[in-house]
Amino acid sequence: MNNDLAKSISFRLLTLAVLLLLAMLAGFSAFSRTLFEPQIIPELEKKAEKVGSYVLVQLNQAVEWGIPVEKLAGTDDLFDDILEDNADIGFITITDVNGKRLHLRGTLPPQFEAGLVQIARETAQAKALTPGRLGPVFLTKSLPIKSKDTVIGVLHVGARADYVSSQLQEVYYDLAIILLVAALFTFEILLYFVNASILRPIRDIHEMAARVAAGNFGRPIAPKARDELGRIAVRLDEAVAKLRGNYEALAQAVTGWGADARGRVSATLNKFEYGFPSKPSLAATSSQQGTALIRIAVFVFSLAEELTRTFLSVYIKELFDPVPGLAMEVVIGAPIALFMLLWALAQPFAGAYSEKFGRRKVFLVGAALAAIGLAASGVSGTLVHLLIARSITAIGYAMVFISAQGFVIDNTTRETRAQGMAGYAGGILTAGVCGPAIGGILADQIGFRSTFILSSFLAVIAAVMVYRAIQERPISVQSERFSLANLGLFIANPRFMGVVLFSAIPTKLALTALVFFLVPLYLNDQGISQSMIGRVLLLYWLAMIFVSPVASSLSDRLGNRKLFVVAGGVLAAVGGVVAVLNTSIWSMVIGLTVLGIAHGLVMTPQLALVTTLSHGRKTQKMSETTVLSMFRLMERIGNVIAPFVAGVLLARFGYAGAIAGIGYILAVCAAICLILFITFREPKVPAQEGHV
Repeated sequence: MNNDLAKSISFRLLTLAVLLLLAMLAGFSAFSRTLFEPQIIPELEKKAEKVGSYVLVQLNQAVEWGIPVEKLAGTDDLFDDILEDNADIGFITITDVNGKRLHLRGTLPPQFEAGLVQIARETAQAKALTPGRLGPVFLTKSLPIKSKDTVIGVLHVGARADYVSSQLQEVYYDLAIILLVAALFTFEILLYFVNASILRPIRDIHEMAARVAAGNFGRPIAPKARDELGRIAVRLDEAVAKLRGNYEALAQAVTGWGADARGRVSATLNKFEYGFPSKPSLAATSSQQGTALIRIAVFVFSLAEELTRTFLSVYIKELFDPVPGLAMEVVIGAPIALFMLLWALAQPFAGAYSEKFGRRKVFLVGAALAAIGLAASGVSGTLVHLLIARSITAIGYAMVFISAQGFVIDNTTRETRAQGMAGYAGGILTAGVCGPAIGGILADQIGFRSTFILSSFLAVIAAVMVYRAIQERPISVQSERFSLANLGLFIANPRFMGVVLFSAIPTKLALTALVFFLVPLYLNDQGISQSMIGRVLLLYWLAMIFVSPVASSLSDRLGNRKLFVVAGGVLAAVGGVVAVLNTSIWSMVIGLTVLGIAHGLVMTPQLALVTTLSHGRKTQKMSETTVLSMFRLMERIGNVIAPFVAGVLLARFGYAGAIAGIGYILAVCAAICLILFITFREPKVPAQEGHV
């Protein structure tokens, strides 16, 4: 069936959902400003008065002892503590009754300073002054300082009126993130239901018509739903069953004829290739679910880990215990490196087990292990406990992802393999967008540990989805499975290893060292909130989501995947350097966005190129899951070494030097990759083959 119908239905539903969400967001934003701001302003006035009253109590004790206001000691420290604990207080100052400034902490607005003489005199005369409003910036409260009923000075407290706007701005940012996440969630859910409820039944009816036209009457549709499309499918099954019954009656009558007559009837049926097996085959019905459900299950499962992405390195830092001979930065990178190492080592074996015991079973066991590991991470009291918990999580993740990829391979042909793998990868990328943003908000609101516990529940939900909706499908082709001896066949392929060493590994190095490790630590060190860190990391995944499909389509159309791999490597190096051009957060925003574009250019063309280069006489008997496992094992070296490389650079050169250093490493790898690609021509994939 033509995919235009699928694209049209999905696009219309998604567009409608996004427009509705945008309308609701706009309405809620306007409502929140008119509702909350008038209520917050009076609260700020009360806050300024309470702070002033608290300070006044401290000052009156000293004044009663006869200390002159201008000689009060310790006021600066007291005011500094108050300003540090109260972000909505902009300044605290003391003047004499004539407006001469005696003590000040914070910054006085010019309007207030210009009228300070009048404000001080009015306060001294009236013994109290109604809070004043200085435009959109400050609310001020002035209180008299008295000694034996005589006003000897005035205390002025300025509450930031623009604090309301800044806080509402944070709310708007969060609302925008929620809109984006809701749109992506909507897309994932609609994609599944459109496939399961509309497109899949239409495809089944189309395939049935094609089979009947070809003379194959042996396999029914067997629809599960009883909606309009389901009823059409039932009628088709009944018609085919009736025709098959007529054939069986004819065959029974023919058995009474002579051998010559039976031979002529059989030859006639064979001539038109009419297939009437005695028992309809239902072997293919398990594939009717396609990859739509596995995509949303992988999305939910990936979301569990992505929720922790913004604060994982900060959380590890909180559990840090000094290790003799090792810098703190290197020790902090150990849990991340161990996670990636075990993920890489377990994935090939998990692939072999999924072929032996079934994709569904391995997925469920992996999801259970990941849930246990995430929950244990949330209750870890020491770095050793966290290492154990992350190790369990890593093994679970390896089992889940390789079994999910195997499921996609089992339920697609070589002609539809690329589309199936793109759908699988789309679920992971969508989780990469949603997870950091939501995780940053959750970390600010409920804390690191509770977010880990919530992540474990998501892993359980993914397992339940697979358990209830995916049926095991027997693997009919017995291929040579993974073994360490087979690894040598790939290592001996110089073109294959060139791409792995100078493109795949650097890509994972940049992802782990920058996105997972250095950038969250750097922004946290700059005093950036976890919510804002989540928004910054979100840009990386957004860039990948938008660029990756375009790059995949163009690379297939142009047939030059090397171009995209090299261009992505160069851009990744540029992103690492741009991120630290200055200390502004905008530099980091631009750098991460460029890095996301670079990895979007590389991801699919790199996989297609490596798959092409892996074809050979000695590797043709290996299963596609095994080939994929080999590549994943090698590229994970970048994930494993990244925390240690970043830690060493961080300890020696600081955050800016470490991030720039990663950029220089990527630049060298991109240059070597370009030289290698110039020396060999990209081989053509056989026409009957697709991509792993």
